[in-house]
Amino acid sequence: MAIKRVKVGDLRSGMYVHDLNCGWLQHGFLRPQFLLRNPGEIQKMRDQGLDEISIDTARGEDVAGAPTQAVVESELDRQLKASASTGAALALARVSQREEAVAARRILGEATGIVEELLLDVRLGKQVELAKTGPLVMDIYASVLRNPGALISLCRIKEADTYTFKHSISICALLVSFTHALGMDSATVQEAGLGGLLHDIGKMKVPGEILNKPGRLTDEEFTIMKSHAVLSRDLLTGVAGISEVVIQIVGEHHERMDGSGYPRGITGGAISQVGRMTAVVDVYDALTSNRVYRKGSEPSAVLKKLLEWSGSHLDGDLVQLFIRTLGIYPVGSLVRLSSGCLAVVVEQGEDLLRPLVRVVYDAERKLRLQPRDLHLTRSTEQIVDYEGPAEWKLDPAGYL
Repeated sequence: MAIKRVKVGDLRSGMYVHDLNCGWLQHGFLRPQFLLRNPGEIQKMRDQGLDEISIDTARGEDVAGAPTQAVVESELDRQLKASASTGAALALARVSQREEAVAARRILGEATGIVEELLLDVRLGKQVELAKTGPLVMDIYASVLRNPGALISLCRIKEADTYTFKHSISICALLVSFTHALGMDSATVQEAGLGGLLHDIGKMKVPGEILNKPGRLTDEEFTIMKSHAVLSRDLLTGVAGISEVVIQIVGEHHERMDGSGYPRGITGGAISQVGRMTAVVDVYDALTSNRVYRKGSEPSAVLKKLLEWSGSHLDGDLVQLFIRTLGIYPVGSLVRLSSGCLAVVVEQGEDLLRPLVRVVYDAERKLRLQPRDLHLTRSTEQIVDYEGPAEWKLDPAGYL
C-alpha cells in the first residue's frame, strides 16, 4: 500500500484522496483528504482544471500501474538537475551579495512605502498615481543587474500585514530578472517590472474581509476574489504611462495553459508571453511565502512543483528558463552538504549545482558553526538536498 499519483480521468468512487495537488488553486472541497463517494466529485475536479492527484491505497481503492509518490519525486529531482545542467540564465553578480544587500534593503524599504501608498489610494477610490513607480522599477532593475539574488532573497520575508505590498514587489523583482534573462530590451523589462508592481491592484476593490480571510473561501467569496484580475485591467486601461505589456500582465497572470484559469479561460498561445511568465513567478512567490493559513514551502520544493505543473497549467519552456534564472537552490536556501553540514546559498555561479554557500551548522553534532563561505566549484563537497530551516531552528536570511 502506498501514496500514488493518478490522473483525474482514472479516478473512481472508493478511492481515497490524499492530496489534490493543486497548490495555489481554490479546490472547492471542504477537506483536502477524503473518500471519493460519487462521480460528481470527480467531475468537480475536472471542472476546476485538476490534472493529477495523489491517492492513499491503504485507505481506498488502487490504480494498477500508477506511479508511487516516491517515483514521481525522484523523476522531478532528475528534471530539476537536468534544468540546471544547461547553465545559469543570468550573468554573474557584479558585486557581492553582502555588498548589494545594503542597497537591496534600502530599495525594499522604499518600495514597500511606495506600493502601500499606491494600493491604499486605490482602495480609497483615488486615481492611480504612477509618478514614483518608474524610478522605483529602475532601482530594482539596477539591483538585479548588480546582484540578481540579493533583493529577491529579501523579498521572501513577508509579514501577514504587509503580504499584499511585498508580494507585488517580489513579482516586480522576479519579472525583471526573468525578462532580462530572456533577453528582452530594457524598456520592456521595465514595463514588465511595472506590471509586476501593479498585477494585483484590483484586489484593493475586493472587500477586506474576503481579501484577508485566514481560512478557505466559500465558492461565492472565491468568485469575488477572482474578479480582481478584471478589476486590475479596468483600473489601468487608459491610464497614462500604462503599456500593453502591463495590461497583459495584470489581466492574464491567472490564466493557465489548459484553459483552467481565469478571468477568460484562454489557452496556450492565446496567453501573452509576459502573461505566461507572470503566471510562473506568481505561483512561485505565493507558494514560497508564509501566509496566515499556510506555511511557505522551500524554494527548491516549489521549483519541482512548477515542473510538475508544466504543460497543464504553466508554460514548460518558461518554467525551465525560470529555474535557470533563480538556480535550483535559490539564494537564501538552506542546503545539506555531503559533509553533513548545513549551509545557506549566498550566490549563484555558472554551475547551478555548485553555488557559493555559507556553512553555518553541523547537522550531525547539532552544533552552530562560525559561518564560513565555501565555493563548491573549488571543493569536493556537494549539495545533497535542500532542508527546511524550521526543523533546525535556523533563519537563513540572518546569515545573508
